[in-house]
Amino acid sequence: MISQALENKRILIFQQRNWAVHTGHFLATKLQAEGCKLVAFTLKKSTHEFIINQQEVKYELIISNDEVMNNPKAYLRGEKYDLGEICRALEIDSIWPLVSVLRHHVKSYKDKYYYSFRQNVSDEGIIDYVMATYKVVKNIFDQFNPQIILAPNFVSFPHIVFNLYAQKRGVTMIAVTDCKVTGPLIFTYSYNDDAGPFYDRIDELNGKRAETANRDKAKEYIKNFRKNFIKPDTYQFTKNRSAKQSLSKMIKNELRPYYQIFQWYTTKKLNVLESTGITPDYRPPKIILRDHYGHKRYEKFMNNYNYYPFEKLGKYVYLPLNFQPEANIDVVAPYFANQIETARQIAMSLPDDYTLAVKEHPEMLGFRSPSYLEKLARTPNVKLIDYRISSEQVLKGADMVVSPNSTTLVEAAFYNKPALQLGNLGTTLKLPNVAKYTEMTSVARKIKELLASDFHNDDYEWRLENFVAAAFDTGFYAHFEKLWEKKETEELEILWQVYKKEIEQVLAKS
Repeated sequence: MISQALENKRILIFQQRNWAVHTGHFLATKLQAEGCKLVAFTLKKSTHEFIINQQEVKYELIISNDEVMNNPKAYLRGEKYDLGEICRALEIDSIWPLVSVLRHHVKSYKDKYYYSFRQNVSDEGIIDYVMATYKVVKNIFDQFNPQIILAPNFVSFPHIVFNLYAQKRGVTMIAVTDCKVTGPLIFTYSYNDDAGPFYDRIDELNGKRAETANRDKAKEYIKNFRKNFIKPDTYQFTKNRSAKQSLSKMIKNELRPYYQIFQWYTTKKLNVLESTGITPDYRPPKIILRDHYGHKRYEKFMNNYNYYPFEKLGKYVYLPLNFQPEANIDVVAPYFANQIETARQIAMSLPDDYTLAVKEHPEMLGFRSPSYLEKLARTPNVKLIDYRISSEQVLKGADMVVSPNSTTLVEAAFYNKPALQLGNLGTTLKLPNVAKYTEMTSVARKIKELLASDFHNDDYEWRLENFVAAAFDTGFYAHFEKLWEKKETEELEILWQVYKKEIEQVLAKS
């Protein structure tokens, strides 16, 4: 039976990369069956080919981001948009913080593995793509006027532009994110992860406008975390690169680049963009070999590096490095994307006998260059500690955490540790231990204030319970990341019911 709440509703869906093939297309078939009218915005050329060649879903319009990015001037057809006009339409002060998300434009994969911080595309080329993206968004709203936008996440420049443009017009854009509580996932309506049912629920609980049936469950979660340190969901998808591999797997890994080179010469090279050139999606043989042996060299360096002895740290503040390039820092903390400079400024702002302990993100093993880590290790009052030391051990010894955005901020909350957040991630700003501060010239005063805070009180525990309970109240359970790589019909049916309920609730409020 067709849902009257969905019939004839206009929905724009981001069909991006593997998510489109394994999940997004399935959701589109379900929405079409409910009578929805659909538009697809595709990311990655091979995904676009899949969407235009499939027969199950009839889209009103299909636009390829890669075609626009490949030749923005061709899409513009002589039209120009003043950057001031674009900023006013998106209600932002400058477009350039958003441009930092364009990793293939502002960084260079050609120059270095894993990305060089040298600019890859000229400012003129970047502005052309900004104008072309704005034209895409404007045209879709003028021609189709979507009532809801669906995206798997908020990680790219088009995601952000669509999100900001839609917000101004009262249109909800729905994506999925983690809520930093292991288990449930949540829907977010903003690229800063600061709007949606989860955030509203926390405000209700903190404002004493509601009570939760999950308070006892939240108390138990907090108790278990303090006893056993519950690792975040992302850990279960992380390959343990330090573990010993079987001989067959080692041989397969060594032969993989040569198989990829064989594919280079024998298959059609679809995912290439003239505007950006070499990227992880388009690697000539010499880049394939560079990446393979560079990764091995970086990993060996990290495993053999003479880290500062953890037991000699004394009093310290902890700064965990973020994976980069990645949405967690490039999208919601663009002013702190230079993590070496951030560490330097925090280290020279620490009071008394404090030092700054810095630890590499475990998933960056083999991706960060030796020179980067050596620069960090040779920064005054910065101590680079072994990435293999557990977060639990580092957090328990730290007096405070500083980070642009990180799961560590949440982990610190369960240990009643003060945390200074430099970025805009709304999820962690809902925690009772987190304070946002971005004035680096006066950050020393803020650090001193937080170090003197006392978070061992009933009000703190109640607010922490509210955070966890809100996750249980509004979250849903699905193997969302696994569905990027594999189509599982039973899981998809569960996910569809979750999406359907959320879409109907949003439409009922609009």
